[in-house]
Amino acid sequence: MLPRRARFPTVMRREMESSPGFIPLNCVDKCLLALDGINEPMLIHTILSVQGEVDAARLNQAIVSAQQAHPVMRTILRSRNLRPFRQIQEGPGTGVLTIADQAQLEDTDYESYLSSWMNRPLNLKKDFPVRVLLLRKSGIEYLLVFTFHHSSADGLRALLFVRKVIESYNGQVSVGGRADASHPRNAGDIRINRKGDELLEFAHSQRPKVQHYYRKVMFNLFHRFVLCALPPPARVFHDRSGQSRELRFCFETINRFELEQIQLKAESAGVTLNDLLLAAGYRTVERWNSMHGKVSKKIRVMAPVNISPKGLRHVVSNQASWLSLPTTRKDRTDAAELLRKVRADMIDAIMNRMAFSLVYFFYFCSCFPLFVMKEMCRFLITTRIYVDTILVTNVGFIWPKPGSEEAAVSTMGDARILNVTGSAPVVSPMGLSIAAGTYNKDLNFSLTYRPAFFSEEKARMFLALYVEEIKNYPFGAQGA
Repeated sequence: MLPRRARFPTVMRREMESSPGFIPLNCVDKCLLALDGINEPMLIHTILSVQGEVDAARLNQAIVSAQQAHPVMRTILRSRNLRPFRQIQEGPGTGVLTIADQAQLEDTDYESYLSSWMNRPLNLKKDFPVRVLLLRKSGIEYLLVFTFHHSSADGLRALLFVRKVIESYNGQVSVGGRADASHPRNAGDIRINRKGDELLEFAHSQRPKVQHYYRKVMFNLFHRFVLCALPPPARVFHDRSGQSRELRFCFETINRFELEQIQLKAESAGVTLNDLLLAAGYRTVERWNSMHGKVSKKIRVMAPVNISPKGLRHVVSNQASWLSLPTTRKDRTDAAELLRKVRADMIDAIMNRMAFSLVYFFYFCSCFPLFVMKEMCRFLITTRIYVDTILVTNVGFIWPKPGSEEAAVSTMGDARILNVTGSAPVVSPMGLSIAAGTYNKDLNFSLTYRPAFFSEEKARMFLALYVEEIKNYPFGAQGA
C-alpha cells in the first residue's frame, strides 16, 4: 500500500475566478521567488517529533482551519503585466496533507522517503505554498513535517502557522501563536487586496530614529557590494563538486543543563546567545578549513534578522532581512576579542538599522519583471563574491509560555510533542546552512547540506565541530 494524500469533498473546491482576493508579494518574497526560479530551492521545513496516536482526519481539519486564519497558505501564484501576486483560493483543493506509514513503504526506509519528500519541489502555480507530511515511524512514534516555500514565510512566521495547526487540533483559541485580546481571532491577513510594500514602508519609518538615515543606508549598501566584495569570502571546504540541488539534513542538541551553563558564561561575558552562535560560526569555518589545509582569509556569516512591522507580527509572511558581518584572520586570532567584536558589530547594526539597507536593495530589484530578477540572482550566484560563507540563524524560543522558557504547546491531543527542529535553505556557493531553536529548554541544531558537496559523514563532522565550539567557547577571563 502506497502513502496517500488526504482528500477533501469536491464541493469544497472553487474555480480560481471566484477567489475572494489577492495577497501581494513584498520585495523579500519576490527575491526569494527569483532565487528559486534559477534552481536554488527555497524550501524551509519544520519537523515535529510526536509520541502518541495522531488522528489524521482531525489533523486535516486543523490544517484547513490554519489556512483559513492565514490565507497566504491557500494561495496560488499568478502573474499580471509581468508582476507576480498570490490569488486566494476559497477551498482547500485536494489538501496539503500526505499520510505515510513506515510499514507500508515499499523497498525503502522512512529516512529515505522523508528525504525524498522534503526535496520534492513546490509548484506555486498549481500548489499551495505549504505541504504537510504525517509519517508513522513505529507504533506511536510519528514525524509531522511542514514544508513551506520561503517566498511565502520566513522561519518565525512558519512557526506561527504550525502552532496554529496544533492549537486548532487541540481545540484551543489564540491569535498568531499567543493569546492576545488586542488582535481579534478572525482579523485575517491585513495585506489582502492591499497595494504597496509593507517592508519598504517600515524601512521608511526608521528615518526619524537614526541620524543621517538615508546616507547610512547608501553607505551600508556601498560597503556590502563594493568595499566588502573583494577579496571574496572564504568557502567551507568540500571535496565534492556535483551539480545536484538535493538537500539532506543532520541534527545535534545541546541539552538544557549544558545550555544553562553556556548562557551563564555568555551573560558573564556581556554577550547574547546569538552573538555566541555567530562567533562560533566564524571559528568553526576557520578550524574546518585549517583541518583540510585551506587558509581562510575573510569569513562572512549571514545572519537573518527579524524586522517585523508591528501590525504584521501575527501575519504569516516574510518579515526578515539579513546582516552579513565579515571578519579577517586578525579578528579571529583571539576568541574572546572576536566575541566582543561580534557583539559590538551587532549593536552598531541594530542602532543604525543596517538590516533595512537590504530592504531598499531588494525593493529596487523587485521593480523589475521576475525574469529580469532571475538573471540578477544568477549573476550574484555565479560571481560568488556577494554570497556569504555560511548562514547561521536562530529562531529563539519556540512557543514559550509568557515569562518562561517552557513550551506553551507541548501536546497534540493525547500525544506529546517531544521535539521541534527546522531547516534553512542552502544556495550553491555556501553548500550548507545551520538553523537553531530552543524547545523545552533544549537547544536544537539542524544542518542542511548538499550531498553534491558534502558526504553525510563530513556534514555530521562539521555540525559536531560547531556544537563543540559553542560548548567549549573560550570566553576569556570575564566568561570563566
